[in-house]
Amino acid sequence: MYISNKITEPLQIIRKKLSQTNLSDKPNESLYWEKDDEIGLLVKEYNYMLVKLEENAKQLRNAERESVWREMAQQVAHEIKNPLTPMKLGIQQLTRSFRDQDERFPERFEKISNSFIEQIETLSRIASEFSAFAKLPEAKFEAIELIPKINKSIHVYNNTPNVKIELINENTSEDNIKVYGDRGQMIRTFNNLLKNAIEATTGRRKPHVTITIKNKDQDNILIEISDNGYGIPEHVIPKIFKPNFTTKSSGTGLGLAFVKQSITGMGGSIDFKTKLNHGTTFFITLPIYKG
Repeated sequence: MYISNKITEPLQIIRKKLSQTNLSDKPNESLYWEKDDEIGLLVKEYNYMLVKLEENAKQLRNAERESVWREMAQQVAHEIKNPLTPMKLGIQQLTRSFRDQDERFPERFEKISNSFIEQIETLSRIASEFSAFAKLPEAKFEAIELIPKINKSIHVYNNTPNVKIELINENTSEDNIKVYGDRGQMIRTFNNLLKNAIEATTGRRKPHVTITIKNKDQDNILIEISDNGYGIPEHVIPKIFKPNFTTKSSGTGLGLAFVKQSITGMGGSIDFKTKLNHGTTFFITLPIYKG
């Protein structure tokens, strides 16, 4: 039995390593075998396979990243063209009106100039959203008190007419819950989620947004953001976290892509459930900082 175990032990180690091999960002550990025997040849093949696997994984990640940025670039170009078209038509109309000495020129000038300001603000918003999304890797992580950051976001939207925003701290052992992340990204994450929740309730008789904080387990906190809006259409659900531009005229659609990248960058996760004409709930899980 002893001899059998000594023979099979190296194979068991290799079997265990093979089962743990993955394509995540975490590097796979190579094996070491000092003898130049059959097991040694197998270990060398395994280590060579790891090198090729890492190379292929890197190529795959680069291809996916390139595909995402190509898609985003096309959509940015599309969104920029939308405001430019009415601006061009407005300038042409003003030129004709000025050349023809139209008596309504002052009136048209004021109307078109106001329209230009709105279109420029739209372009500025697109540029800001895209820039913020692109700068995510520059995050500066530190310990952050969660509830004060959520309260700051609530304060931003607390004066929205007729909308009730409620914060519930449920089943948590203390109010001073800390997570590890970037302060700016944290506030913007909750700003985005609250903004979406409020927009989802537009037209409701009694718009209501609830943020519930609870312990998921001893190591993680769960934040639920619920609205009583109209829900997310079925055809939109598969693309909800993709960096796409939405059909909303006032937004770029980068918000939820930003949210997901920020949350996963903190070691957390985000998911949601939705029901048409009843509302949507986003579930955010974050590791509790215990440093």
